[in-house]
Amino acid sequence: MNTKQYKSYFNSPSGIYALSHSVGPMPKATKHALEQYYLAPWEELGGDAWPLWLEGIDLFCGSIAKLINAQEREICPQANLASGFSAYLTSIAKLEGNAESRVILMHEDAFASMGFVVSSLAQTYNLSLVLIEDDPNDLHAWDKALTKNNVLACLFTHVHSNTSLKSDIPSLVKLATKHKAYSLVDIAQSAGVVPVDAKAWNADAIFGSCVKWLCGGPGAGFMYVKAEQLANLNPDPVGWFSHQNPFEFDIKNYQAADTAKRFWGGTPSVSAYIAARSSIEMMLDIGIENVALHNLELKRHLLNCLPTHVDIKPAMSDLANQGGTLCIGSDNMDDAANRLTEAGIRFDRRGDIFRLSLHIINTVEDAKSIALCFERHN
Repeated sequence: MNTKQYKSYFNSPSGIYALSHSVGPMPKATKHALEQYYLAPWEELGGDAWPLWLEGIDLFCGSIAKLINAQEREICPQANLASGFSAYLTSIAKLEGNAESRVILMHEDAFASMGFVVSSLAQTYNLSLVLIEDDPNDLHAWDKALTKNNVLACLFTHVHSNTSLKSDIPSLVKLATKHKAYSLVDIAQSAGVVPVDAKAWNADAIFGSCVKWLCGGPGAGFMYVKAEQLANLNPDPVGWFSHQNPFEFDIKNYQAADTAKRFWGGTPSVSAYIAARSSIEMMLDIGIENVALHNLELKRHLLNCLPTHVDIKPAMSDLANQGGTLCIGSDNMDDAANRLTEAGIRFDRRGDIFRLSLHIINTVEDAKSIALCFERHN
């Protein structure tokens, strides 16, 4: 796939950038968006900029809705995944019909922050965390845990950050629904490189971030909440932007928004959503399917170019079950790390695994250069 024109859309660090699983490269459109839709209104209008800023955040919610095939009213801005996950858990834990269900079930490879959220709510809401230790797609293991425990909700990770393994979300959601547990999905490592379809999945809630493959920068998280649930969910805590009319300012009259924004909270960081919205629209114009196909092509090329002694890697046949990141190990991690660094490749390492992510800005030549760093040198 010829994607060379897209590299000109970004300002990326020098060398070969392979860190989109951490922070995506910055689109050139970001500076313009911040200047036009955030800084200029602030400079010219001061406190009267709020209507324009809020319009920008509504546009952000609309872009997220298009990205994941949802309604705009089902989207709420969040600072990060943990804030949305915490708010949602408080809302379902308080429901009278859920009094006997206190277990939150997730896989042991889930993002640690999500486990911390459950631990922080344990005493106040009597929640407990149970971890699945088998293959994340082992339906028997999930079914066994759901049968054994009084499970309130399952958190499924669409793409696992340490392995890049992709979960079979439709099958897992069906299983949770069968056991009358809420189905929640973390899409932090998939949004922007793996297609997401909220309607097809039928999950109760989805939590995401724009900082990685969406190239939207930090601070612009989001959550999706199924529309038919909204009226019954009242999260802790709330703030003036959780209100149906945030500018009413009647301390005696709190009326929760009738959209997912009842999960919003206090004053938002406007700039993060303005920046992220411009990036999401650019990614939608490129096409997430095109990003996914390009990423797959580069991963195949990199694997084909790897020396045969590198055996800690996904099989070519497994790539369909992977997210955008390649997780590769070496028999001499330090030597490989030095060569990757010397070659100007931006990567990261977790224990005995290198995480390497090739985005729309990367080329076949980049993939080959990375593979050459795993050659043995006597």
